[in-house]
Amino acid sequence: MRVVSFSVPAWFPSYDAPAAPHAQLTEQESAVFLCLATGASNAELAAELQLSVSTVKFHVHNIRTKLGGISRLQACLLAALALSGGGAAAVPR
Repeated sequence: MRVVSFSVPAWFPSYDAPAAPHAQLTEQESAVFLCLATGASNAELAAELQLSVSTVKFHVHNIRTKLGGISRLQACLLAALALSGGGAAAVPR
């Protein structure tokens, strides 16, 4: 299993716990994370990634926890920043 590191900007607010400087997401979590940039629902993400809805929910929960307990909207915004090359996250090319 390949693990991908994403960096959360220091200015980005989190709720529950501080995010690790470099959140370690699994390859599957990374795929879900990057698809979150579209703002798609869990069902839409599941269809796109050929996963079950419960698997997508599981990955989204893990992603949010690893990134410091952020909201789904914040995760979507971070994913959009990562895809745009805004420097908020290291995205494998």
